[in-house]
Amino acid sequence: MAERARTYHHGDLRASLVEEAAAMISEGGAASVTMRAIGSRLGVSRGAPYRHFPDKTALLVAVAVAGFKRLNRRLGSGDAGVSSSSVERLRRMGEQYVRFALEHPAHYRLMYGKEALERQDQPELRKAAGALLENLIDVIRVHQQRGEIDGGDPRAQAYVAWSAVHGLASLLIERQIDPNVNVDDLIRQTTQTILDGMRDRSQD
Repeated sequence: MAERARTYHHGDLRASLVEEAAAMISEGGAASVTMRAIGSRLGVSRGAPYRHFPDKTALLVAVAVAGFKRLNRRLGSGDAGVSSSSVERLRRMGEQYVRFALEHPAHYRLMYGKEALERQDQPELRKAAGALLENLIDVIRVHQQRGEIDGGDPRAQAYVAWSAVHGLASLLIERQIDPNVNVDDLIRQTTQTILDGMRDRSQD
């Protein structure tokens, strides 16, 4: 506790609050997070968390925003070993999306799952979520222009692809899929099916 309390004096309490809130959500869901409890876990005064977040909702928004930014970076890094000119990167983006949800279920539930926050009155949250979608749309548009996938509304195609990987991610993190299923194979099959459906058939 003493080490964490010292972290605050170095100006890192905000980041520690976000990290600790995510840990608490993983352990007991968003309902388990209280400003008092998180301050106690970090070994700081009862009022210290309020210097960074006015209330619990603001803290949870920060956790969700951190999740969107982390996922956005993850989707970009998924191109490693794949040529930027290859349509295969679309499949890899879908794969990284599902793996992010499996590795960070607390963030994912606040972003898209059963504990997702309302974005209507949270401009920072809307911006972070919107940036993720727009990046996917941009990648789809590039491959449409190259004739590698079907034309049409790239936003609609993004929603279709997103719906498929979100459905798989949600089923997996909520343990609604047979535990004996090979998850790696299932992720690969799902993302490959999405990509096959998007390919420009006129090029066959």
